[in-house]
Amino acid sequence: MSNIKYLFGVYNKNFEMPLPKKGFKATAYTALAIIAVTCIVIPCCLIVGFITDILSEAMMMAGSKTAALMSEIHIMSVFSLVFGLFVIFSVLFFSSDREHMVTLPITPTELLAAKFRHTYIAESIMEFLVLLSMFIGYFIACVKNYGSFSSFGPVSVLMALIATFVTPLLPLVYCAIISMLLMALLKNVRNAKLFFHVSDFFLLLFIALFLLSFKDSGGVTVTNYIDSLLADNNLFFRICNILFFTVPILGKAMEAESIIYSLLYLAANIIPVALMLLIGKYLYLEGLHTAASLGSTHKQANVDKLNIKLTSPLSACFKKEFRVLLRTKAYSNNCVYINLLWPVGVILFFVLSRKNENVIRFIELYKDPSYPRAALITMLAVIAISFIASALNTLASTAFSREGAHVDLIKYIPVPYSTQLYAKVLTALVFTYPALLLSIIAAQHFLGFGILTGLVYALTAFLAMTICIVTGLSMDSAAPFTVWSDEYSALRGNLNSFFNMAVSMLVAFLLCALIFLLYELTTASLATVTILVLVILGIAATFAVSFGRRIIINNMKELY
Repeated sequence: MSNIKYLFGVYNKNFEMPLPKKGFKATAYTALAIIAVTCIVIPCCLIVGFITDILSEAMMMAGSKTAALMSEIHIMSVFSLVFGLFVIFSVLFFSSDREHMVTLPITPTELLAAKFRHTYIAESIMEFLVLLSMFIGYFIACVKNYGSFSSFGPVSVLMALIATFVTPLLPLVYCAIISMLLMALLKNVRNAKLFFHVSDFFLLLFIALFLLSFKDSGGVTVTNYIDSLLADNNLFFRICNILFFTVPILGKAMEAESIIYSLLYLAANIIPVALMLLIGKYLYLEGLHTAASLGSTHKQANVDKLNIKLTSPLSACFKKEFRVLLRTKAYSNNCVYINLLWPVGVILFFVLSRKNENVIRFIELYKDPSYPRAALITMLAVIAISFIASALNTLASTAFSREGAHVDLIKYIPVPYSTQLYAKVLTALVFTYPALLLSIIAAQHFLGFGILTGLVYALTAFLAMTICIVTGLSMDSAAPFTVWSDEYSALRGNLNSFFNMAVSMLVAFLLCALIFLLYELTTASLATVTILVLVILGIAATFAVSFGRRIIINNMKELY
């Protein structure tokens, strides 16, 4: 146990990036932390609690007390399994400290336990807050539906507190077991890409199961989802009850105020952890050797056939950024392919909502020239999505952190700072803007707006995206997170991306609120408001590029 404790302390130093402790940067990051909590954490928790309250109250009125809460926990567990698999796999087998740790006088079980414990806490902090919000929403629904606090007892409250911190455990244990079994079964495979695509398989599988649950209900709607839960014929929920077997036990413990089921819930979480450690005792060390051997066979390069060509410094820097992002699984998944979320999301939204009366009504109002408010709402959506998309992919807010221990090369390679900066900006633009354009084209297909309107949306998206990119680069250049054990840590533990998201959401909200109030409180036409929006964004983008460029280059000069 002492070895696990010490190892956990070592890994905990890689928990998150160190923040400046004094001077202007310290003050700025304190302000950013407050903005992040105010704009992301609190709203997220409030929204989750509100949704849980509404769904739970509806299910309670239909005679099911905990079904809505359990279904939400299932969805949370699925996300933990799908997105945690790649994280656990990288931390256990592909961290940079792998060769150093296996030579220490520690057992594979101790090493596995320390790494798992560290990753569990690092990955679950936001999930703890979301789960707590779910339980609070559930208790509020109990009081509203049953009329008093007597509708739940001390066992329910205690189990809610325990489940808040224990629920993410089982999905991550699954991730660790799957990772070790894969390394054992496929140890003769010399390509790590196969291992990393397993998470993609599980993602597609659960999406397919979720959609199949609505096959006979007439579409993916909240009403149909509630009806399927009440009828106990929801395929997704049934499979999750088996896979995440601790969740229905938790539901019974809270619904019946049962101490026996509460103890059973604790035991049901402890046993998988013990199984994971037992499997790790026999397979983890072998898996580390397998990971070390992946790609160990190298072919000698034939310099005469490399066809080396002279290129411009900007082109060379851009190609370097481009290739690193695409060839590194952590970066390609979280920085590149995540941009496909927006065009695919727009298409799925309109396709799955084609029978929704509210969506049909909105499309009709959008096409009606006498009701310009629908077009205004669409423009506000373009602005909001452009800000959020640019921040969510973290291309800009981790641009310097991704350099890692080699960040000091920025100062010493014979390429001007401005050229290296332009390459990073161009990379963010190339991976972000086409996805936004595809989203606009998809919306055009369903809403039917003209080419001129589409060009206005495209220009609006470009200006908003530019502001967000410059903001992200400014933050990351000021305090890059360069000491990380694996590439995913450069993204996961980087507070710059979290702060950039908070600032982007705040700016988007204030800008959209200002535009909406301007339209509602004045007699300005939609065309006038549109021109004003472009002017405001244009001035802001110009100022951000001009002022931000100087800040970023000064920060680059101070990089160690």
